[in-house]
Amino acid sequence: MSAKNSGRREAICRSGSAWRMFYLLLFILVAAPVYAHDSHSLTTSTEEANLVSISVPDLELTNQRGEKGLLVSDFIGQRMVAFTFVYTTCTTICPVIDGIFRNLQSRIEPELGDEFALLTLTIDSAIDIPARLKEHTAKLGVMPGWNYLTGDRDVVNGILRALEVYTPDIANHPPVVFIVNGRKGEWYRLNGFSSPELLERTMRQKFASN
Repeated sequence: MSAKNSGRREAICRSGSAWRMFYLLLFILVAAPVYAHDSHSLTTSTEEANLVSISVPDLELTNQRGEKGLLVSDFIGQRMVAFTFVYTTCTTICPVIDGIFRNLQSRIEPELGDEFALLTLTIDSAIDIPARLKEHTAKLGVMPGWNYLTGDRDVVNGILRALEVYTPDIANHPPVVFIVNGRKGEWYRLNGFSSPELLERTMRQKFASN
C-alpha cells in the first residue's frame, strides 16, 4: 500500500471516529430514555419541583479546596441552591448529572456565588477526598460558587438518609436534584434528569418569591 493511500485511510478513520464520538455525546445529552446504572433505567424528567418536608442536619463537610463548613449554615446559607449527588469513579449517570450542572452554571453565572450556588455531594467519600475532587472539578471547569463536597462516611450517609436518597449500593443511586431556598429553609425535590432550563427556571421562580 502506498504512503498516500495509507494516509488517506488513516484520515478517513480519524474522521469516522470523530463522528462516532459526536453522535455518542449527542445521545448522552438529548436522548431519552437515559439509562442509569446496571438494569435500572430512568427517563428525562419534566416534572416540576415538589416541596418536601425534611429535616436536614447541619453537619461539617469539606469542599474541593479543602475548606470546611456546615452544610446548611455555610454552604447553603441564604442562597438559592441546586444540590445533587455523584461520585467521581461513576461512568454512567454521574457524567450526565455533571453535564447538566455545568450547563446550569453557565446560565446562572452572573449570580453564582452570591444569590445562587451549586452543590454536589459525593456519595463515595472514601475515594472522593478533597484532592480528588479538586482534580475532578478542574476538568469540569467548575467556577467559584459551585462546591463539590465530601466528609466522613457517617456524616455523608446521615445527610443522604435525611434527604431520602441513601442507598447501600452507590452504583444504584438515583438521579435527584434539590432546589433549596436558603432564606426560607424550603427544599424542593426533582427526580430524574432535570434539564438545565427547568432547574434555572425553578431557581429563579423560588428566588423571586423571597
